[in-house]
Amino acid sequence: MAYLPVRLAGGTHRHTDLSLSAQRTINFFPQHQEAGNEKSPFVLESFYGLKSFASGTGLDRGMFEHLGVLYKLSGTTLYSVSSAGALTSLGTIPGDSRAVFDGLGSSVVITADGVAYEWDGATLTAGTDPDFETPNTVTVINNQAIYDGGGTNGRFVVSDVGLPLDLNALNYGTAESKADALIRPFALGTVVYMFGSKTIEQWWNNGTGNPPFQRIEDGTIAVGLGAQNSIANDDEFIYFFGDDNQVYLLNSTVPTPLFPLTIVREIRKFSVKSDAIGWTMQIDGQWFYVLKFPTADRTFVYPRGIRRDVLGEVFELSSGVDGGRYLGNSYAFAFNKHLVADESGNILELDEDTYTENGEVIRRTRTMAPIHGGLFGKPGKEIEISTFRLIGATGKGLTSGQGSDPEVILQFSQDGENFSTEIRGDVGRLGVKTVIDFEIGQSFETWVFRITSTDPVYSNWHSAGIEAWIGT
Repeated sequence: MAYLPVRLAGGTHRHTDLSLSAQRTINFFPQHQEAGNEKSPFVLESFYGLKSFASGTGLDRGMFEHLGVLYKLSGTTLYSVSSAGALTSLGTIPGDSRAVFDGLGSSVVITADGVAYEWDGATLTAGTDPDFETPNTVTVINNQAIYDGGGTNGRFVVSDVGLPLDLNALNYGTAESKADALIRPFALGTVVYMFGSKTIEQWWNNGTGNPPFQRIEDGTIAVGLGAQNSIANDDEFIYFFGDDNQVYLLNSTVPTPLFPLTIVREIRKFSVKSDAIGWTMQIDGQWFYVLKFPTADRTFVYPRGIRRDVLGEVFELSSGVDGGRYLGNSYAFAFNKHLVADESGNILELDEDTYTENGEVIRRTRTMAPIHGGLFGKPGKEIEISTFRLIGATGKGLTSGQGSDPEVILQFSQDGENFSTEIRGDVGRLGVKTVIDFEIGQSFETWVFRITSTDPVYSNWHSAGIEAWIGT
């Protein structure tokens, strides 16, 4: 029998026909290696665990850092959070909808349940200007707040300079290149993107007229916004969930689809998609766009490639052991920490050296691409596999407790749906390096392997191979 290398790493790519592709990557990060001469071009890395930062109560409605201060809306209470994790109540914001935050000068502007608020460092004030039209979202550019009109007519309004709660009725405009509702204005750089239900318009501040903004000619994009709170940005691009169930990277007027069509088809079947929550975070120079569908109970992550010519592969985050959505609900970078709020108001810190979620088990799985005779020039032929070999970081066990004798679990399938009983492999106690061989001894036309780890230790798998005989 020959020893044949097979590709281990990759993202989620589940086809309707699972025998064609049942690939799924959960709580592993398929990381592309940059130099190009590594042992493997991709590696499965443990995604960061979570440790406690601050305890809270109440439904998470958003979190935001501004000028070195962390703000958190839990239930109906707005808090400031210190670097030690102490929460201080700043006032009340009624309702239960998710809030939108932005900074204007030294103030924080917040919209929630059709009302705008300003925290000026001393007082939380609700906007009572009669010219407000139930704003649901806010963005800030050139020291002015821009709100959606809260209706279906595409209207937006621009505040007075430096005064986010002061409006002039003449400063309403309409994003009307198409007859669709304005869902959210969003500023990046010198441009405000007016996200509608069917189109996106680009506007810029020309400094004259009422409002002092003008639509950019040829700046209309024929994609709408599918979820108000899915928009986020990194240092260059905007990410959002589109009205066509695709996820996009927006570079000026060019929307680039990011998700494979297999995931788009899955999302299309979700009963509720408009509640999607998105955020971006940069960890160790790598940007991630996280998109969570609370009702559908799924969380996807797109890792932006560090090299422009390499697209990231979408993977999933999940909390608990049943494959549901990630507990993270909001994100902020504050106090030189990556902070994630869970759905119940607690704040946790993402940490590369933590391998649990605040003490709870993280279940990491990778269902590989199918292995079949066509990969080796013999389509339709059965492959008899005697051994599956897994290569990666071993000898990472803990000194005591769970993880002191860590294991990795292998299962296999013919159809990508019905998997074998678990075969356990020894990952090695602390300092004990090992090669992990799983004895198989069966013959199928198509093989789908799945590896799983639950021990609270560092996991890094970069290569796999099979000892196999292929039919003639």
